[in-house]
Formats: sequence, C-alpha cells, structure tokens
Amino acid sequence: MVNVKTIDFAAQFDRLKSMVSSDSLRMPILIFAAALILRLLFMFIMFSDIGPGHLIDLYQDPIKYVNAADYLFGRADTGQYELFLVGVGYPFLIALLTAIFGDIYWPILVVQLILSSLSCVLIYKIGELLIKNRIIAAIAGFLAAVSITSISLANAILSETLFFFLFILSLYLFFKGLGDNRWSTIIFAGIMGGLATLVRSVTMFYPVLLIVFALIYPVAKKAGERKRMLIKSAVVALIMITIPALWGLRNLEVHDTFTVSGTGVLATKTYLTGRVLISAQDRHVGKFTALRDSLYRSSLAAYEAGNYRQNQADDIEFIISTVKRYPSLFLKNYLLIVLDNATAVSGLQYLHLPRYTKFFENIDKYIHRGSNSPVVLVFSLIGFLILARKQLNISLILLLNVLYFALMSGITFGQGSRIFFPAMSTQSILAATAVLFFYDIVLIGRNFLFSRRRDQAEVP
Repeated sequence: MVNVKTIDFAAQFDRLKSMVSSDSLRMPILIFAAALILRLLFMFIMFSDIGPGHLIDLYQDPIKYVNAADYLFGRADTGQYELFLVGVGYPFLIALLTAIFGDIYWPILVVQLILSSLSCVLIYKIGELLIKNRIIAAIAGFLAAVSITSISLANAILSETLFFFLFILSLYLFFKGLGDNRWSTIIFAGIMGGLATLVRSVTMFYPVLLIVFALIYPVAKKAGERKRMLIKSAVVALIMITIPALWGLRNLEVHDTFTVSGTGVLATKTYLTGRVLISAQDRHVGKFTALRDSLYRSSLAAYEAGNYRQNQADDIEFIISTVKRYPSLFLKNYLLIVLDNATAVSGLQYLHLPRYTKFFENIDKYIHRGSNSPVVLVFSLIGFLILARKQLNISLILLLNVLYFALMSGITFGQGSRIFFPAMSTQSILAATAVLFFYDIVLIGRNFLFSRRRDQAEVP
C-alpha cells in the first residue's frame, strides 16, 4: 500500500510543469485526445440508451434545424419559417451531411465531436497566447474537455458546437493576427467570425468588442503599432459584419425583412417580455409557460401567413412598449436572467441518458444541489483578480468576453448552461487561473506543515 505522506507532490507538479513547457505539441494532443475520448464515450452510452434514431425528437430545437436544412436544399416545401428563425449556418451543415450520408444524423455528431475537441485545444492556445502560461492554459483546456455542457452539446443536433468552434477559432486568429504581420491571419479571423454569426446571431455586436480589445491589448512602445492593431481589428470587424449582412440582404429580398435570424427578437418577446408581464401582473410564475406559448403562437401564425416584415415590426413594438410601461421591472428581470444563465448547469444529459438519471441526480445532489451553481462564476472572478495584478489588460479582455455573452443571454432562459456556453471560451482560462492559485496555496501549506514536523522531529 502506498503511503500518501511519502509522495512529494511538489516534485510531481514540477515534473508536470516540465512536461507542459518542454513540448509545445504534446499538450494540445493530450487535450484533444481526452476531449474526444470523453465525447465518444458519451455518444456510445447515449446510443445504447436511446438509440441513434431519436436524435431529432428529444426536444423541440433539432427538428427546426432539420426542417430548415431540408428547405434550404430544396428537399421540402416547408421549413421556410424555421430557416428565417434559426439562420443559415447550422442548417447548411445538416443539409450537406445528410446529402452525403442520407437521412441519418449520427455523422453530424461525429463532426461535432471533432470540432468540440478542437475547441478545447483552441482554448489552450488562446490561454498560451494571451497569458504566456502553459500550465494555466493546459488546465483551461482540460476544464473545457471535461465540461458536461460541452460534452452533451457535442452529442446533440444543436448549433452551439459548430458556433463555438468557428467563434473560438476566429478569436484565436484575431489575437494571433494582432501580434504578427500576416494579413491572411486577420482576414481568416474575420471570415470565421462572420460564419459564426451565420450559425448563431449572438455575435452580431461582437465586432464592437474587437475594437475595444485592440485598444487595451498590451503592445511594445513602438510608434504606429497601436494604429496597426486598430486597423487590423477594423478589418476583422468589417468582414465579420459583411458576411452575415449578405444573408440579411437575402432575407430582405425574400421576406422584406433585413435580419440574420429571427430568434433574438422572438426570444425577447416570448421569454424576457413574458416574464416581465407576469411580474407586473403579480401572477404566479407557473402561469409563465402559458403566456410564453401564447406569445409564440401569435408570432408563428403571422409568420406562417407570410407577414414577416409586419410581424417583426409588431414584435419589436411590443418589446419597446413593455420596456416603456415597466422599465424597472424590465431591467430587474433582465439582470436576474443574466445571473441565472451565468450560474446555470447542464441538464441535457438527463435527456440524452435517461437510464442514468439517478446517477446524475446523485452527482447534482452532492455537487451543486440544484439547477444553478455559482462555483465556476466565483472561480472566474477570483481568477480575474489574480491575473489583474500582473496582466490587467489581458484579464480585462478575458472578462469582457464573459460579460458580453452574459449580457447577451439576458433575453432568454430555461435551457441551462447551453445559453451561457460561449463564455467558456475565456471563462475557463480565468477559472484555471484560480484553480492553479488554490493548488499553490494548498501546496505551500502542505510543505510548511511537513517542514514544521521535520524540524520538530529533529529537535533532541
């Protein structure tokens, strides 16, 4: 039996640090392999539980993407509304893969498992690039690899995995492009960012943040370097705006409405505004579902009648009028939703693995005791404070990215950590900073106690 007291944890950790820093290729391979194995294992267990034939009927969203894909490739007359609602990005991937493999959906998951695993590597690369600390970057990559949110989303017919990969690739190329002289990196960053917005329109305002990043990104004191960074960020922002704008022009031509997707307005109307009205009328929260469904059906009927422009205008007017009537309630509920999403935990695994519901319930019981947990958020804030002492510019960039997706999440709720998932792109780096900090504290305390015991033992 191994005596734990004889293990030199400090030496073990030093060997780990040496392994991470000695080979720049080894750690990305390890992160990718760990992420892929976990996602494949989840998929195999899921298929043994529910079978591959139920991937599009577990919940409502998958069938919307499939209908939009069939309409996009001319395989069905219906699906026009779904395509308008969700945008073109993810339906295109579904349509392409089903055109190759037929009406089966597990090949989509295979692609997503690879993209999700690559995303974990890109988190490592962003951490390595920005904070120049491979230990923290590696921890961040492994945190993403073991994330149940990321694992379950990669095994779902949902747009988050494709969006996350395109977005984080764009973010990595953006920061890499700021530090080198190759314009191809900057152009490719803009293209990936534009494609990400076609998949999920949540990044439609992100180009503004890119300009802010260029302003606060640390640079050597050389004349004109800041100006070049601003020009580069402007180029990325312009490309990132132009690509989804082309689809917006298509919607303007077809539906007389310039928009990338109708999801944002509809979610704001049915979720955020619906919750405000329930609060204003002092009605029981249980009444919300009925009101939400009623608001959704009213919009759906108008869209199905072909009144896209008028209905979009009516929905926006409905939202604005609610804000004017209940400004304080609107702000309060919006902020409460933001907090709820920022602390939400994954729930998709219950649907994917119903046979193991009791297992996940036991884990939830002992880890976070409910559908929300502030642990990751708290660790992220601690990581920000630690990192800010040495690299304030970088810590602000990492935090601003998290805040962006937190604020953008305030229009909808009830889908667990799925809504806040894009924030993991930099939140995992902040959390990893806190993890390493607490590990060092424990290690210092342990070494101090062992040295005290040794000194006392040596006293005659």
